[in-house]
Amino acid sequence: MKRVLYVHHGGTVGGAPRSLLFLLEQMDRRRYEPIVLCISDGPMVELFRKSGIETHVVSDISDFSQTELVWYGKKLLWQLPGKSLRFFLSVEAARRHVEYFQPDLVHVNSSTLAAVAQAAFEAGKPVVWHIREPLAGGYFGLRRRWLRHRIQLHATRVIAISEYDAARLLPSDRIRTIYNFVDFTVFDRGIDASAARVQLNLSPSHQVVTMLGGCSEVKGTLPFVRSLELVQSRIPNVRFLVVGPRPSVGVSHSLPALIKSLFRVDAYDQAVMDVARSAVDSGSLCFLATRDDVPQVLAASDLLVFPSTVPHFARPVIEAGAMAKAVVASDLGGPRELVHHDHTGLLVSPDNPHALSDAIISILTDPVRSQALGEAGYRHARKLFDAQSNAKRTFDVYEEILGI
Repeated sequence: MKRVLYVHHGGTVGGAPRSLLFLLEQMDRRRYEPIVLCISDGPMVELFRKSGIETHVVSDISDFSQTELVWYGKKLLWQLPGKSLRFFLSVEAARRHVEYFQPDLVHVNSSTLAAVAQAAFEAGKPVVWHIREPLAGGYFGLRRRWLRHRIQLHATRVIAISEYDAARLLPSDRIRTIYNFVDFTVFDRGIDASAARVQLNLSPSHQVVTMLGGCSEVKGTLPFVRSLELVQSRIPNVRFLVVGPRPSVGVSHSLPALIKSLFRVDAYDQAVMDVARSAVDSGSLCFLATRDDVPQVLAASDLLVFPSTVPHFARPVIEAGAMAKAVVASDLGGPRELVHHDHTGLLVSPDNPHALSDAIISILTDPVRSQALGEAGYRHARKLFDAQSNAKRTFDVYEEILGI
């Protein structure tokens, strides 16, 4: 039996850790012993443990992000000195953990874990480096060049979750593109939609549009809520749902409130609520927070919207495909690769509430087209995003490295 150490960059629930969990649920435990190491605590840790996976939380490893989702520029530039100083300390800490667990292979679950990859490489362990986020150019491209070089140097094999992500790396015959996948036994299109609507206090007459990702600038929450009024002018019974972290505005103590005000920490969340407040009060918009019943939410929905403002892989799109739901997504790298325009869904210009509302209206007012898009999306998901076949391709990479 081969021991595989998986290192993940957080404990919160999201696409990357869920994808890792799906992978481990397909693993043959007679051949592999998985151990998960999270560099911060959170609800995802318990989900790993509930699945019978040995999971540890450590606080001595820091990530270093240079992705389209998070990079240390603009509002986050102040984090760069600290992240840079902690990098080599993180390499040393990661080396101690690798030496303690003595894995046969280290699987790094994010481009942000360069310190872990270096530590494993220096300890003589083969490294599978999973690139789940497109690398960002930044201001001058220096950090991206640095990270590309480290991936090239330290990875035995690289798994990119899309062709778009793979294209952001240095060309190499060690790169494999393996799409994220969906467990069709969990995202089951046969889930009772009526019962799901009852649980969400939705009536059969509502036309339900769902966004997965919570309140996030890169996910495009603001253009989504701005499109609601435009959609309502044509479809009065529409309901918008946002699943994920709610807008965080206001605090109970004056000092944190002052700090937030000075550094504009909650400026985006405040902008979202400024637009959304009346719709929330009327019940036409609901922030559902992070949930563990996403398949049921999708079952209750007529349409999934992915209005991202930066390019990245769109897990909600493939989950909607598994549920045979039509999709509207931003015409960017990532979604552009997953949505076949006017066949499995519609692509619209990003950060454009008018274009978004037009696409939503065009689908909701044409049930036949909506069903056809959903069915095509289902067939597409079955072909490219099946958990068993894509997990096998990942384990084939392990076997290629380990010679088993």
